[in-house]
Amino acid sequence: DLHLVPRAAVDVQAQPSIDASRRLGQVSWNPTAQTLLASGEQGRRLQAQMLDRGALSVAGQLLGLAQRMLDLSVDYVAQRKQFGKPIGSFQAVKHHLADVARQVEQAKPVLYRAAHGLANAEPGASVWVSQARLACCEASWLAARKGIQVHGAMGYTWEVDLQMFMKRAWALDASWGDRGFHKSRVGAYLFADHARLGPGHTFEE
Repeated sequence: DLHLVPRAAVDVQAQPSIDASRRLGQVSWNPTAQTLLASGEQGRRLQAQMLDRGALSVAGQLLGLAQRMLDLSVDYVAQRKQFGKPIGSFQAVKHHLADVARQVEQAKPVLYRAAHGLANAEPGASVWVSQARLACCEASWLAARKGIQVHGAMGYTWEVDLQMFMKRAWALDASWGDRGFHKSRVGAYLFADHARLGPGHTFEE
C-alpha cells in the first residue's frame, strides 16, 4: 500500500548518524482509508519504480563522493612532503590514486546508461540501475580506502574533510537495496536464456 499523509499527521524523531551532515529521523504515522493512494498490483508497480529511482539517486551520490574523495587525495599528496618531495611523486602513491581514477571513469557510463534507461522507461532499466548501483558503490569504497592510505591515520580525523565524505559513502552503502540485492538482479539477467549481452546491445534503436 502507498499512502499520502499530511505533514501534520507525521511524527519525526531525530536519529543520530555517523555522518553529521545528514539529518535522519524515525517516522511514524497512522494509515487510514483517506490517505491510501494505491494498493495491490498498482502499489507494487509504483514501489518498484520508486526503488529504481532511489537506487539510481544513491548511485549518483556515490559516484560524486568517489570523485570528491579522489580530488581531496590528489590535492593532499601534492602538498604533503616526505624526504623533501611531495608524496604524490612516489610511484606507489600514484598507483593508488590511478586505481581510483580508473574505477570512477568506468562507473560513469554505467550510471549514464541506467539514467537513460529509467528516463525512457526501458524494460531492462532495473538491471541497468542495479549495475550502476554496484559500480558506483565500488568506486566510492575504493576512493575511501585509497584516500585513507595516502592521508594516513589523519584521514579519519576532523582535521581533513575526507572523513566526512567517507562516512557518507559508508552510510549510503545499503540504501535502496544492499549489494546482495542488486547483485541478484544483475545475476538473474546475465544467466537468463537469450540474455542480450555485449556492447552492441547497450543502446538499441
